Amino acid sequence: MAVKAKRSKLSVGATVFILVMLAVPVLHFIVFWLYVNFDTVALSFERYDGDTNNFVFNGFGNYVDLFREFTKDDTLLYAVRNSFTLLLWNNFVIVPISLVFAFVMYKKVPFSGFYKVVFFLPSIISVSALTLVFMYMFDANSGFVPGILDSLGLSDKIPFDGYFADAKYAWWMVLFYGLWSGIGYNIVLISGAMTRIPEEIVEAGKLDGLTPLKELWHVTIPLIGSTLGTLMLLGTTVMFTYFLQVKLLLGGNAATTHSYTIALWIVDNVRESGNINTLPIGAAMGVVCAVIGIPVVFGTRKLIDRFLPSYEY
Repeated sequence: MAVKAKRSKLSVGATVFILVMLAVPVLHFIVFWLYVNFDTVALSFERYDGDTNNFVFNGFGNYVDLFREFTKDDTLLYAVRNSFTLLLWNNFVIVPISLVFAFVMYKKVPFSGFYKVVFFLPSIISVSALTLVFMYMFDANSGFVPGILDSLGLSDKIPFDGYFADAKYAWWMVLFYGLWSGIGYNIVLISGAMTRIPEEIVEAGKLDGLTPLKELWHVTIPLIGSTLGTLMLLGTTVMFTYFLQVKLLLGGNAATTHSYTIALWIVDNVRESGNINTLPIGAAMGVVCAVIGIPVVFGTRKLIDRFLPSYEY
């Protein structure tokens, strides 16, 4: 009986411990995800009434105003275009380049471990510090990249207002920053997936005349398809969340250089304006992004599962 009572006490204690440990993430989910998202949906159907200092029901008025934004100002159109460009840039430029670099280091080139550290360093530095470093590199007055161009007699390639204020270069600088800062994180994940590929498969292929290029295409990519698919899926969500990097790099030049993203448009129209009247239209834009984004993400997932199926090894 004493043993059974002791077990009962241990069972109760274990249950209490589990409930306490689960309470924090559950409360976090309820407050910071469930409540916030439901409140955002509700806010998208409201407007601020200055007479009562309250939000009142407005039907689909905010969605109508949002549609008018597309017709009266091209800023939002550029934001949509740029956000979609981010999706393509991540999935068809950054991920493939990361794959090639990871494969080269996987083949044990000299100093491959050192290269991994160098590539990964930008990923562990705060975004604020990283953008400052990047901006300094391309500063028209003191940056070493313009300095190199000037020494090569290519000073005409340096914009008068700088790369981050010129509409011809600004968005390309944002894309290049994404490549420069994000490639290291991808390389580490892809390299980790490659190290789990059984050596027996590669050795058997070499006996049949498997070249490095064929190994990459016919062995490596299929066996790390789940990792590549995850990176591409995360890259798809970037089109709705990428704003801080653009804000830090371009500041007020985002509008004049047509470098807005959807997320930056929401932030600038809701937070930076300081006008409570813009909150509902920002919420409406968030709901529209969710309605569009959900099928896009699920569609991307289906395409990934079709072309990059997961193999057990």
